[in-house]
Amino acid sequence: MGPEHQPAFAIDAVPGLADLLTALEVGDAGRWLERWQQRGGAAFQHQAWGHPVAEPWVWAIALPLLTALERHCRAGERRLVGLSGLPGCGKSTLARWLASAAADLDLPVAVVSIDDFYWPGEQLEQAMAGNPWGVPRALPGSHDLELLNASLERWRRSGELRMPQFEKSLRGGRGDRSGWQQQTAQVVLLEGWFLGACPGHASTESFEAISALALSEAERQGRAQALNQLVHYQPIWDRLDDLWHLKAPSPSASRRWKEEQERAMEQRTGIRLPAEELEGFVRMIETAIPETVLQNPRDVAVVVHLTETRRVREVQLR
Repeated sequence: MGPEHQPAFAIDAVPGLADLLTALEVGDAGRWLERWQQRGGAAFQHQAWGHPVAEPWVWAIALPLLTALERHCRAGERRLVGLSGLPGCGKSTLARWLASAAADLDLPVAVVSIDDFYWPGEQLEQAMAGNPWGVPRALPGSHDLELLNASLERWRRSGELRMPQFEKSLRGGRGDRSGWQQQTAQVVLLEGWFLGACPGHASTESFEAISALALSEAERQGRAQALNQLVHYQPIWDRLDDLWHLKAPSPSASRRWKEEQERAMEQRTGIRLPAEELEGFVRMIETAIPETVLQNPRDVAVVVHLTETRRVREVQLR
């Protein structure tokens, strides 16, 4: 049985999906389903996922977001769309699929990770020196925001996006820049784990939530520094035209997800992060940025609620 004859996905299988499709102005939802079914449905560009993916991820997240990108391209709009979510939630895999799918449809879309704008090695070492989690990157303050801002400004004016590439395997796994890339794009999708995070939301964090983290004094200082650094990211967030957020049930979910990823990588390659490095990374995710900041990004348009097992629970418009 070919993809075009497979049973269509039920829109009401995911709460909020019908409202999202209405907001995307797709017209008749049944015809939208049929259109994508003719392109392969859940099998469309399936190789780009790199692993089996649940149908709700395709029908309730990937294809609606691709539809939004396609609509912007067809309208001739130069748009900057953000995609945020905790490490391990599937955000980067989704971004990789979107890049492949957009290329297949000849859409002028550039998919960019904020992590490509990490500082070069020596400056990155200086920026991350002394952080209590021992992480070599990922924290607010590890990115060259002046370069990112200039790259986005140039793209807004000309449609040309020039940006560095960052290779995490260099410098013994601490990472470094590995060249430059340039492309013409009508739409840029920018992904990162704390996109849209606003330090002002920290004031709503409860005493109970803070106490439950059992922060060390060093972690308290590291958290304060991360929040101070987040202030400098706000002009970048101001540039976002839309923001989609993959919301975990709690930051602690990232621990489970990263451990699953490491096990899978070990099975595939025989290599995994040392336990101490993995613990430092997930502890940083859990404690460096308050949950009220991380899980409630500013000016978010679409929130996809995920379960502990990364199942799509609900789609919510903001």
